[in-house]
Amino acid sequence: MNAVVLLGPPGAGKGTVAEVLVDKGYRHVSTGDLLREQIRLQTKLGLEAKKLMDQGQFVPDEVVVGMIRSLMESSDMSAKFLFDGFPRTQIQAEKLDELLQSFSGKIDDVVLLECPDEVIVERLSGRRTCTKCGAVYHIKYNPAERRDGCDMDGCELMQRPDDNEATIKNRLHVYAEQTAPLISYYTEQGLIHPVDATMSIGEVRSAVLEKLG
Repeated sequence: MNAVVLLGPPGAGKGTVAEVLVDKGYRHVSTGDLLREQIRLQTKLGLEAKKLMDQGQFVPDEVVVGMIRSLMESSDMSAKFLFDGFPRTQIQAEKLDELLQSFSGKIDDVVLLECPDEVIVERLSGRRTCTKCGAVYHIKYNPAERRDGCDMDGCELMQRPDDNEATIKNRLHVYAEQTAPLISYYTEQGLIHPVDATMSIGEVRSAVLEKLG
């Protein structure tokens, strides 16, 4: 049971990189997606998480770690995980190491997507999502062809509450304070592979695949 970690600020393109690695046999684990499913189901955890996420804050470590533990317990020992959005703190990183070791696994590589704050703000604040099918557009880079809604089903496009500029800047501040220290943590273990995330999607994906060999 081994793993690759995608590290980088919100909006750096971890989800797009994940798509190409899934084709290589990795199981994509996005804690954000797991939490949003809880929000959709309006569970107690989901309602608590929504309040924190709308403010640009992180959910408690014990909740996230608990979800990851359950996932590992229900997986095959030969599974290859691709963690996107986890770990976010050094405590979570240490817990992940412990969890993997308990299943005789380890982290093989950490891909660090590097992207300036001003690029992140432009990317995320312009993002729009279909309220029905979840298709994602961007008002500048990938606008919908229809003026009145989603190209797929015509439904309204909305800006996620955590994609407004003030919340994005707060998320970047939280990332710099809590998550950026993981760069040193993984560098000391010789696991970091930096990638310039301002390149095109194709170039970023190629660079990641090359670094992971």
